[in-house]
Amino acid sequence: MTQRKARLLWIPALLLLAAMLVFVNWPEEGPPPALGAKPGETLPDFTITCLDGSSFTLSEQRGRVVVINLWATWCTPCVKELPGFDRLRAEHPEEVAVLAVHTPPVTTDVGEYLSGFSYTIPFAVDEDGSLGAALNASDVLPQTVILSPKGVVTYNQVGSLDYERLLELFEAAKGS
Repeated sequence: MTQRKARLLWIPALLLLAAMLVFVNWPEEGPPPALGAKPGETLPDFTITCLDGSSFTLSEQRGRVVVINLWATWCTPCVKELPGFDRLRAEHPEEVAVLAVHTPPVTTDVGEYLSGFSYTIPFAVDEDGSLGAALNASDVLPQTVILSPKGVVTYNQVGSLDYERLLELFEAAKGS
């Protein structure tokens, strides 16, 4: 078999692979489904060490709305929405606890990356994926989980949030 014929045999295989990738990843109509804990459920307690050396323990946040944002430095929509999370915490410091968790794979030095910004929210890195597993997190980013002051999940979705939508979700969680 000539080299040209051998290359031609790869074309149908690659086209089939491309078609399967498109089919499997075709977006569904409507909003993405809730992932991990569904609204009305509670998350298991966890503690994670933040980049500044402090610890974030979920159970210690009761009485406040908790916003957990799963993000990554390589995720453009994730990076774009971080200022909104920081603003929410700055405007409602007694009512909300925000945690931004960089998920695997960690491809850069997250602390070094963040040094170029003046965020006040705590950042953590889920190096081994254990927090993501506890949250039953998606492989798609960004993902935001919001809990009421009683610790009940009110929102758990993949997708970017602008500040106005984030504020609406916060107010809804605060009132539940």
